[in-house]
Amino acid sequence: MKNRILIVCLLLLSVVSVIFLYHFRVEADSRIAAPPSEAPFSHDLFDQVLQEHVDKKGRVNYTKLKANPEKLEAYLDLLAVANPTELSYNGQLVFWVNAYNALVIKGVIDHYPTTSVRKVKWFNGFFSRLKFRVAGKTWTLNQIEHGIIRTEFADPRVHFVLVCASRSCPPLGNRAFSAETIEENLETATFNFVQNPAQVRIDRAQRRVYLSKIFKWYDDDFEIGYDGVADFLADYLPPEAAEFVLAEGVKFHHLDYDWTLNDQR
Repeated sequence: MKNRILIVCLLLLSVVSVIFLYHFRVEADSRIAAPPSEAPFSHDLFDQVLQEHVDKKGRVNYTKLKANPEKLEAYLDLLAVANPTELSYNGQLVFWVNAYNALVIKGVIDHYPTTSVRKVKWFNGFFSRLKFRVAGKTWTLNQIEHGIIRTEFADPRVHFVLVCASRSCPPLGNRAFSAETIEENLETATFNFVQNPAQVRIDRAQRRVYLSKIFKWYDDDFEIGYDGVADFLADYLPPEAAEFVLAEGVKFHHLDYDWTLNDQR
């Protein structure tokens, strides 16, 4: 009897160990670095991927994309060997934002079907333990977002063009960003996010403002050029709403974040 209990315990321990190792192991993209191309870097392939697989609500047809990943993979091949330092300031920002969004999609289809990026790896591991090759180096999504985009470009509006494949994220556009239009893109994405009652909602009766948790997680970023979150919001709200969020005694509450996958299915 004791031997049977011991065997069962060992089997259970083995199963738990396998699950634990799966969720905590680092996964690195096996992409083989090719010689860099002499042609100017282009986001055209990613633009085609988005047009073909993203609807007007920002939802992705991951089923179709997983079955036909050739254009996405070809774009990732270009990212792997590109040299973004040769690009203009706006070109570099666009490079890393498009790269981030493309790699999020790649991470999803590599583990699809799933209903959330949080189910791919435990404890936010989707962003910290999946590694991808970009510009000749290996990066996690967190390293790209926090170590490059937030650090080197220091613009709070980037939070509204980085898409984490979840319903509470900003919606994914169906066109790739370009250096020529990125300023307009940033303004439009920020305006649309702040004006969306699912992300920013005012309750005048209770003197409360309900906000996306993005404003909590990155509150320091909204002090870049602003006097904090309220001052930032006021720039993108109608005059009466702007006056309300800046008034004394108004309390800010953060909404629950919906990590459900932004899947057309």
